Amino acid sequence: MKPILWLLLVAVLPVHAGTLRCKSALLTEGDTTAELLIRCGQPLLKEDLTRYEENGFGARMTVKYAERWTYNFGKSEFMQFVTVENGVITEIEDGPRGG
Repeated sequence: MKPILWLLLVAVLPVHAGTLRCKSALLTEGDTTAELLIRCGQPLLKEDLTRYEENGFGARMTVKYAERWTYNFGKSEFMQFVTVENGVITEIEDGPRGG
């Protein structure tokens, strides 16, 4: 029973992809948001993220503000989660199938 639950959990979590294909263009980490918008258009959703890091004394300090852009390319494709910091793509993850 436990292996089935583990498999379901892994299937739902986003997977680090590193690349994003929009139409015939391929985007990678390090590309700009301008390139992302030109090639993929506006995302379905934009979320603000605040990343925290602990200092040496255990106190939390804000280090970065980022955005997570969600693209849904339809039922037959995986959703894409793109993290953007300072106008640059820093992470691309595959999500579940679109709807």
